Amino acid sequence: MNFRKVEVIFIIAFLILDIFLVNIFLDKYIGTFNQAIASQSVDIATELQTNNISYDEPSDEVLATPFIRTINKTITLDEVLSVTSDTQSVEVVPESNQIVSQINEPVPLNGVGENTVSGTLSDDALSQLDAFVDSEVYDGNMYQFVTYDQNAGTILYMKQSAANYPIADGSGEIVFQVNENYAVYGYDQTVTGESATQGEDRTVITQAQAIENAFLNNSIPDDARIVTSFLSYRQTLVLEEITLYHPVWTLFIQASEGTTQRVYVDAINGSILTQ
Repeated sequence: MNFRKVEVIFIIAFLILDIFLVNIFLDKYIGTFNQAIASQSVDIATELQTNNISYDEPSDEVLATPFIRTINKTITLDEVLSVTSDTQSVEVVPESNQIVSQINEPVPLNGVGENTVSGTLSDDALSQLDAFVDSEVYDGNMYQFVTYDQNAGTILYMKQSAANYPIADGSGEIVFQVNENYAVYGYDQTVTGESATQGEDRTVITQAQAIENAFLNNSIPDDARIVTSFLSYRQTLVLEEITLYHPVWTLFIQASEGTTQRVYVDAINGSILTQ
């Protein structure tokens, strides 16, 4: 590796990051002022109830987490086959760092059936799939369960970062497909390089504030359900050899017709991010 080149890349990355943080600083004060005005006239809990939006009680705990970076890498078929060759058929798409797999023997989900709603699955339901992920999936021990989507027939795992929060923008996740017998028969996986923290911890808005901001910005439709919400990471800047990520709150919102979408709330300034 050309270390001089890497040093220059890091210097450029830090300069761009500083500019990004100045913008966040300004947005935070402007956004906070506007949100405070809106909040004075709106009781969020009452409004959510009035609009028939269901959710678990959010936390007001104040958290802090740093930015993170990952090393850009391109996976190869040989790397993947060294883990998966005996249990599945795989394809590798190097351009998108994607793995597409068909599992030879579908993995059952204990107790999951037609009445299982979207959201969390029990440890018993996930026991065999977790074991499969740990031993038969490339970098599998870095991924953890996030949610089950009944309507789409999928189970989502996300890659954990060095800051112990998942990467939630699609660049490090596994989407498992579930068949009519409620067993996992295949998956699509995206892979990032090794992650590391970048700079000091930064205080982020609370989970409750993130949900409030999403509601005030009309990102949660009437009659919807907030399936899950959690602190995570999203790409900020992609350079030649590294990618920078910043903290976001990720909300999974299930509409009344059953479809689920992601809503991203910037965890630093509270703004709603487009996908």
